[in-house]
Amino acid sequence: MSTIQEQARRMTDLHVLWGQSSVIDELIQAGRIDEEFIYPFNGEEVLEWWLVTPRLADRLREQGETVIDELGSHWWGRTSSGQAIYMDHVIEQICEDN
Repeated sequence: MSTIQEQARRMTDLHVLWGQSSVIDELIQAGRIDEEFIYPFNGEEVLEWWLVTPRLADRLREQGETVIDELGSHWWGRTSSGQAIYMDHVIEQICEDN
């Protein structure tokens, strides 16, 4: 495993907290979060929602990722699925920028 992948794995272990797709769906249906988050962003559809730390939320936002900051929480709209999160290009990019 490369050094960047090791850093990415450590970062996701610390800063990606829980999968929250069903929570976001419920919050949108209940009107607690704007329904705009149902629709695709930047030409890419959000496939998964993850609760992340404020620090990672800021870094993801800097990379142009979709982040919801509501109800005292930070959710990242992941546009990929099916692989470990630490392998996502955006996560590796954040580690490379450090």
